[in-house]
Formats: sequence, structure tokens, C-alpha cells
Amino acid sequence: MAISPYVFRILVVGFVALGSTTYGYSSSIISTTLGQPSFLSYFELDTRPNATQLEGAINGLFQAGGLFGSLSCIGSADRLGRKMSILIACLVTVVGGALQAGSVHIAMYLAFRFITGLGVGALLALVPLYQSEISPPKIRGFLVGIHGVMLCLGYALASWIGLGFYFVNASGSQWRLPLAIQCLPPLILSCGIYLLPESPRWLIDNDRAEDALKAFESIHAESDTSMANDHDAMISDFNLLRALIAHEHEQRLSFLDMFKSPSMRKRCIIGFLVLFACQGTATLVINNYGPSLYKSLGFDTVSQLVIQGAWISVCPIGNFINSLIVDRIGRTRLLMAGFVGTISALIGECVALSVYNRTGSTAANTAAVFFLFWHIACFSVTCDATSYIYASEIFPTPVRAKGLAISVSGLFVATIIFLEAAPTAFANIGWRYYTGFIACTTLSFLFVWLYCPETSQKSLESIPELFGDSVEPANVKPISDVQEIEERGS
Repeated sequence: MAISPYVFRILVVGFVALGSTTYGYSSSIISTTLGQPSFLSYFELDTRPNATQLEGAINGLFQAGGLFGSLSCIGSADRLGRKMSILIACLVTVVGGALQAGSVHIAMYLAFRFITGLGVGALLALVPLYQSEISPPKIRGFLVGIHGVMLCLGYALASWIGLGFYFVNASGSQWRLPLAIQCLPPLILSCGIYLLPESPRWLIDNDRAEDALKAFESIHAESDTSMANDHDAMISDFNLLRALIAHEHEQRLSFLDMFKSPSMRKRCIIGFLVLFACQGTATLVINNYGPSLYKSLGFDTVSQLVIQGAWISVCPIGNFINSLIVDRIGRTRLLMAGFVGTISALIGECVALSVYNRTGSTAANTAAVFFLFWHIACFSVTCDATSYIYASEIFPTPVRAKGLAISVSGLFVATIIFLEAAPTAFANIGWRYYTGFIACTTLSFLFVWLYCPETSQKSLESIPELFGDSVEPANVKPISDVQEIEERGS
């Protein structure tokens, strides 16, 4: 039985989101790895006087690699195509993950933690880029939202696998195998990437109309009840897409020109700050230093890992809910609701930790854990996937890869700042570190409210109008010529 274009599109989006799972797993596995006694002992992180700085470097170098990896998409995604860029990022991640698992010295581990960051940083930009370009307006939020679901699935898998290997007696296997597992999703994706269609928008933008038509036809449906089998409607939609992209192509900009054009500069600032703002809620700090936070609340090692696993398991569920509601509620409204929710959680966390530190109260201990769970619930349902959806929509096709790379770099800049500071901040000011995130998130709410236009339910080619750009279609070959292209390709 033939697969409908609607189902095929969902399968494609889900499969390419293995890249999202890769980022989630690679980013999160360090939180349980730093809780494995054999890892700490092997690299002498339990005895070194600079252990705190090295733990900060382990997180910081990964995020620095991610920053450079995301920015690498500025050139690669447009020059090589979306599929080839994803393949290269997968291979870099496999090499980095494998050599992390085989590390025999802390310097080697740090170097390949950086290399892994390069690969997953690129994937974090490329996956939602590809997903957005094969998705129709009405369900684009749902389809790109799968990126958030699979990313958080990677987080959850890392936590539970890390917990399981805590009970492994073989000291090397206790931390090497969990690190090696991060190679599996990108390896599978790299093997199957050739079976996926290239982005029709990228093909059109690179004057490959015949290939673009084949790719467009394979995914042309918003639902099983749409006019998927109406050949004339499909050709008409394809021809309109070509005309709109041709108009955008006339305004193609270099990387530096993007900061000279007022409307494009506004997009870059918005995309960068939206991704930065979501990390300014403290979510990744809580994720990466979760076991340490639970240790400060008096929990033993196993309890720390169990709570961490339960906490992060809320995330994929929340992101799935997000994917179901983001097209109905809208991007900016969800972001603002999420910022309000995370602020309330952080305020509650500060109060609970303050009381616990003074009194050692069991009730305060329980409340502190509750507010961390409330925080991840608010964040995952509203902000997580929405930030990637929004950043992938606001740029026109010829510069979408550049724009999304700039936007995702905001995430890595934020995580470098917040994660590098976290060990020292928690050691010196404790719960007061969260007050900085409360201030940051309050400013983020105001920023989205005042400056971010709503993009829900709009085609990618009509969104430039929100930023004051023209969206008039350019003159392209008439429909009969497009049909001739199809006949030549058959």
C-alpha cells in the first residue's frame, strides 16, 4: 500500500529528528556522567584541586563547540544542501562521541567533548531548518515541534541510561558505554539520510526545478483529506512557491549584509534573543547540574539520579503537548505564557531553598523539588520547541540557514555564560543565582510582547511582510513549462 504524502512527511520529519535526539543525549549525558564515581576517579576529578574548573570546562567546551557548529551552517547549509550538511554533522558527532568514550586522559576527553559539540551544534540548527522547509503553514508548528519532542527524548534517555549504568560494577563500562551510545542516533541518521527528499525550497533556490518538483510532490499534503492527488493543484502550488522564492532570491544577502538591512537585522536580533531568552530561564542549568542540586537538598546518589530522570522525562511529554497546541495558540503567546510560568517556578524555588538552608525543613525540601518540576513543565509545554519553530520561520529561504544559525548561536552563547558560571555561582551564592534568571526572563517577556510578530498559520513566503518586506511573486515560467520539466524527469 502506497504511503500518503501526509504520512510520508511525518515519517521524514520524525526520522531527521534523530539529529535532535543526538543533541539532547549528548548534552544531557554529562549530568549523570559527572555523578559516576568511576568517571570521577578515572580522571581524578575527586582529588584534583581544579576539579570544579574542569567540570565547568567539560560543559563550557561542549557549548563552545555547539556555538561554532551552529555558525558553520551559515555556509554549509546553503552551499552543500540541507541533507549533505546533516550528514557531515552526523559524522562529526559520531567521531566525537566515540573518542569521548575511548578517552584515556582528561585533555583528550575535553578535546572530543568540543568536537562532539561542533556536530550537535550544527544538527540543532539544521534539523528545524529542514523540517520547516518541508512543512505546510497549518501544521508547521506540529511538525517542527517534533524536533523538541525528540530533543527531550534524548535528554530523558541520557538520564535513565546513566542511572542504569550507575549499578554496573565494571568501572570503565559504567561511563564509557553511556558515552558511546550517543553515537547510535547520528549513525542511523547518516545511513538513512539519502532516502529523504532534499528541501524543495533549497532546490528551487539553487535552480534545480526538476529535482524540486519531485521532492515537492512526495511531501505535498497537509492532511489525508487534502488535494494530495490533485495534480493541477500540486503544480499550481509548486509554481507559486517558485515565484515567491524567485522574488526572495533577487534580494539574496551575504552574511554581513544581513546586519545592514533593517528588516533582516531585526530578524537576526529577534531570532538570537528568543533562543537566548529560553536558556535564560535556567532550564539547562537545572538539567546539567541537577544531581548536584538534589545533593544539596540531602538526597543520596541514587535518589539524585532517579529524580533527575523523572524531572527530564516531563520534557518530551510537555513538548508533545506543545506541538499539538502551538499552531492554535500561536508562537508569541506561548512564549510569554512560558516565561510567566518559569518566573513563578524560580521565585518558588528561591523561597524554598532559602527556607531549607535556614531550617533543614522537609517541607521546604519537597517544595524545592516540586518547583523544579513545575519549571520544566512550564518550559516544555510553552517555550522549548516554540523557540526553534519561531526562529525557523522568520527568515526568507535564501538566508534561512544563515538566520537560523545566528539564532541558534544565541542558545549556545547563553549556555556558555550560564553553565560556565554555575559551579562557582552555586558554590558562592547558592540559590541567589536563580534571581539573575528571574530578571532575565522578566526582560524576555517584555521583549517578546513588544517586538516579536506572530507567525502562526502563515506560509514561510508571506512572513517577510510582517517585517516590512515585499512578498510580490516574481515572474517565472508558466505552469505549462513546469509540467514539461516534470515530463522530462519521468
